[in-house]
Amino acid sequence: MTEETIKHIIARVIDNANDALEEERKNKNDAFYKGKKLAYYEILDTIKNDLDIDDQDLKAFGLDVNLEKMFYS
Repeated sequence: MTEETIKHIIARVIDNANDALEEERKNKNDAFYKGKKLAYYEILDTIKNDLDIDDQDLKAFGLDVNLEKMFYS
């Protein structure tokens, strides 16, 4: 798998996570959407941590953001 393929996959996950954030905002009292948002947070946090451990440029992968702030603000 190439680095470009990995970047593409991560970009798709980020797009899906943003959709999940919007869905949760529209359905504040629905546990399903809260869980979906949390799942995307966990996925992105895991990827971000592994890239950071491998000394990768987080910005190049679109993960140079504060995930906690995005998902819990």
